[in-house]
Amino acid sequence: MKLIALVEANSVWGLLRGLETVSQLIYINEQNYVVINSSVHIIDSPRFRHRGVMLDSARHFLPVSIIKKNLDVMSYNKFNVFHWHLVDDQSFPFESKTFPNLSRAGAFSRDHVYTPADVADIIEHARLLGTRVIPEIDTPGHTHSWSKSMPELITVCWSHGKPYQAIYSIQGEMEIFNPSEPRVYSTMDALLREMKERFPSNYIHLGMDEVYDKCWLSNPSIRQWMVDNNILSTKSLHKYYADRILDITRNLSVTPIVWQDVWDEKVELPPGTIIQVWKDSSDNIEFASWASYLNRAANEGYNVILSSPWYLNYINYGKYNTDASVMNLEFFKYYEVEPLRQFSGSNEAKQRILGGEACLWGEFVDGTNLLSRFWPKAAAVAERLWSPAHINNSEDAQFRLDVHRCRLLRRGIPAQPILNGYCGNYELGMAKSMINHPAFNYDSAVWNDKTVQSSSQSGKVLASLSSSSSLRMFSYNVYSILLLFIGYFYYK
Repeated sequence: MKLIALVEANSVWGLLRGLETVSQLIYINEQNYVVINSSVHIIDSPRFRHRGVMLDSARHFLPVSIIKKNLDVMSYNKFNVFHWHLVDDQSFPFESKTFPNLSRAGAFSRDHVYTPADVADIIEHARLLGTRVIPEIDTPGHTHSWSKSMPELITVCWSHGKPYQAIYSIQGEMEIFNPSEPRVYSTMDALLREMKERFPSNYIHLGMDEVYDKCWLSNPSIRQWMVDNNILSTKSLHKYYADRILDITRNLSVTPIVWQDVWDEKVELPPGTIIQVWKDSSDNIEFASWASYLNRAANEGYNVILSSPWYLNYINYGKYNTDASVMNLEFFKYYEVEPLRQFSGSNEAKQRILGGEACLWGEFVDGTNLLSRFWPKAAAVAERLWSPAHINNSEDAQFRLDVHRCRLLRRGIPAQPILNGYCGNYELGMAKSMINHPAFNYDSAVWNDKTVQSSSQSGKVLASLSSSSSLRMFSYNVYSILLLFIGYFYYK
């Protein structure tokens, strides 16, 4: 029996998403047979262009192998942006060529670093999966790890007339850049230049969140510098720092991304700046929800990314509904988000909402639990960012994503359950995976020698897959084949 699948796309990246769809038309039933949903015609495209995942590798170090495995799972779910929160107060694992002492002193150990080769490996792995890597160097706050090699850049907090005193116990005495120090800006200029050279995406996330500005005001020398420079408020101080850093990105011709905090301070950001909305409430009653923030930012002319409702490091437990079936509260919470709810503005403003990100902060996440903590919950976010708004029935989606969870197990991903049930003989620890199934034998399928081709007439990229083997033997390890496809496209 000969079966043929034809995938047509505008680019090789669209082709990759289409091939993932083809792979999900193939599944293994309870009798351990491969079943194919045949004779289907699918026209598909993403709703939002920015479908991201943020990982924090500073609070706990994430091994390169885990980051790459997570990139694989992102591609299974059609995410296309990896936002890499590289450094924070706790550690500086990014090995800079320009400032090597930052990681030598600031990383947890000499082994807990991302070398230039590691970074290049991750970027290339992501590229082959159609994923952009955006690095984040968060300043002026969250910079305690810098103090271990460059203390001259950091503000010393004062309390009761004494230096090196944190005002609040949750704050460190040296965790925020000194905006009056010229070396801050020369250092950031050099480091951001290096980031541009090493990360080809042309986007850099500058952080600018949770700035402990009371420390600035506690420092006598900074207060005097503010008077000398006619800087009369913390808002003006935020603006001074932001303007200096954004001037650097402007000169580098890179697109800056910032957390919403600096915009909350009413700092006017340059055109093209992307604001990432992460807060869900405000002291200002006018902006009491992420929907209000999104509205305001887009209508002010900024491009916007939404993260507020998708902090997946928070843990909730399932609940019982009236039918006494187990429901997963987390899944419903993430899936039922509508990014454009209550949006009021022009179509032009609506287009400035680029998409969203699922965030996994690292206080209680490392390589041992990242994949199970994140998946398949993140798939709920992926569907919200990909599918049309009217596909929003969470009761229906929970069963589809439970099947998808079993698919992830078969691909070797330790995805946690969202419903009661089991995944056949592919449960974790049962020594089986999709790759070991008899149908996943490369010798069982015959592939066209022009599997990937570019059509000059249509401007499309085509993939035609054919097999002269039996229905049971038609399936394949789609991602190994995909890498061959993309390699053919780029390197032939």
